[in-house]
Amino acid sequence: MDLHPNLQPYAFLLGTWKGEGRGFYPTIDDFHFTETLSFSTIPGKPFFRYEQKTMGPDGPMHTELGFLRPTGEGRLEFILAQPMGQTELLTGHAREEEYFLVLDFAESTIVNSGSAKKVDTTMRSYTFNGDRTSLIARFYMGAVRQPLQEHLVSELTKVE
Repeated sequence: MDLHPNLQPYAFLLGTWKGEGRGFYPTIDDFHFTETLSFSTIPGKPFFRYEQKTMGPDGPMHTELGFLRPTGEGRLEFILAQPMGQTELLTGHAREEEYFLVLDFAESTIVNSGSAKKVDTTMRSYTFNGDRTSLIARFYMGAVRQPLQEHLVSELTKVE
């Protein structure tokens, strides 16, 4: 595969990750879901294509599409679109933490469509184990007059 040099340190992302998660927020009831993340690439291009889907007991819950762009020296950009009316532009970095690799996205720019619930800010964190076969994904959100706080957490394993 012709993998762009910026993607090579993150080649382990390619494929599908799946697992269980839970959600909570002061304005809603707690819930559980199954999450699937997929990363793919276009040969030679400096980004990963990203797709996320969640399923609950009654069927599909959420999906988002986007691009993960490693820009060099551990810097990362995550560009996401959600069908409920938000786009997220997140910037962050990768860091080694003992046995783990952490991709932290602490800065966000959110755009809400006119009919969307108002999301003010988000943060994301992906913590991979040492052999890069499992991860813990965390999503933080400040929305609907609530301060930034953890909203979703899932534990995923690479399935292909």
